[in-house]
Amino acid sequence: MKKKLTNNLGLKLGSLVLAVVIWLLIQSVADPLTTKTLTQTVEVRNEEVLSQQDENYTYSIVSGETARFTISGRSSVINRLSASDFNVYADMSKLSIVDAVPVEITPKAYVDSNVEILPQSNTLQIELDELTTIQRDVTVTTSGTPADGYAVGSTSCEPSLVTISGPKKILENADRLVVSVNVEGRSSDFSEDVQPVLYDKNGDMITAETVDIELENPVRVNVEIWRTQTLDVILDFSGVTAADGYAITGTAYSPQQIVVTASDEDMEKSDIISRGSVTYSIPGEENLTETTEGVFPIADYLGDNLRLVDSDLRENGITYQITVEEEVSASWPVSFENIQLIGENSNFTYRLASGDDTVSITVTGTEENLDSARSDTSQKSQFYLDVTNCDEPGEYSATISASLPENISLAPGQEVAIIVEEAQPQTQTGSQSEESGQ
Repeated sequence: MKKKLTNNLGLKLGSLVLAVVIWLLIQSVADPLTTKTLTQTVEVRNEEVLSQQDENYTYSIVSGETARFTISGRSSVINRLSASDFNVYADMSKLSIVDAVPVEITPKAYVDSNVEILPQSNTLQIELDELTTIQRDVTVTTSGTPADGYAVGSTSCEPSLVTISGPKKILENADRLVVSVNVEGRSSDFSEDVQPVLYDKNGDMITAETVDIELENPVRVNVEIWRTQTLDVILDFSGVTAADGYAITGTAYSPQQIVVTASDEDMEKSDIISRGSVTYSIPGEENLTETTEGVFPIADYLGDNLRLVDSDLRENGITYQITVEEEVSASWPVSFENIQLIGENSNFTYRLASGDDTVSITVTGTEENLDSARSDTSQKSQFYLDVTNCDEPGEYSATISASLPENISLAPGQEVAIIVEEAQPQTQTGSQSEESGQ
């Protein structure tokens, strides 16, 4: 039996070695070694060491708040691991004289022991700072849009003043303490507990772990949802005039409708709501020679009880524009037959003293309005001569008047020389002549 076992021993050992090598080759192909780089936020441990040395000091992180490290092992193991499977921390008890703490990385207990953490040199750099305390009013902000016909009305919170402690360098730059609630689709009052967020003067969120917002419970935010009302805006420009030789050719303002909100009680007693409109007379602008713009501060006009839903409109008001253009003169040839004679006497005939058939009449207006009046036949112009006092034959000067399209006027002091003659008696008909001959 022994002889059988020892026969060809070398061959058997060789076979065993070859089997092991083949197995290792198969393993290396089926489950090769691989590496993976992970990133994790550094946990600070033993912070109380600093306060034990000096309770008036704390710290802020300068750099190294996150650590990058690489792990190695079989792909079947490595591919299942993430940064949360490792302890990444800086032990403040190991703080160096240059205020740096080495970052230590260890696998959690359940991680395969064959997983290797490759050497790394992550360091948490801190800055020691005086511990200070500030207070900030809590600002309530909203996001989203309430249901149709509703708007955010009054907001309040409890507490409204909060104490904050932390590094002096950070808190010197602290600005607003904000609680934000979502009002999307809301149509009734509601309350909500919210964790406040501290922002610096650049509008960036302060997230330093060493900043402590001293609250036992979240801030209680109360939001009132009010009904809205759409109002027409009517601006009156009747007190605005242009200088001689200029004309106001248009007025415009925007928006022409506004949406306001108020409590039910204030809605019911508001005269503006009952009228359904806001009317405002633009203060007298006189002798304008150029286009002028202005702002109607509508938020001030509404008073304290009604509030504009549009925050931009609350701040900027309603803009208006008065367009002013310089007037020019034009001569229009008008047939004397088309001039209506006022006070005409059937016993006289009237003609131009010049012997012409047309009269040149001067009108003024902007070039655009004059061109429009000439080309648009629907804009009728009518001219008149008053001959009431021309009560006997002779030559007279009659004053021209006119009915003209809007924004066109007759140049003042225009007179026309006319000849007044007795009308010739009408000739008898042929039948009457024959009877006379008999």
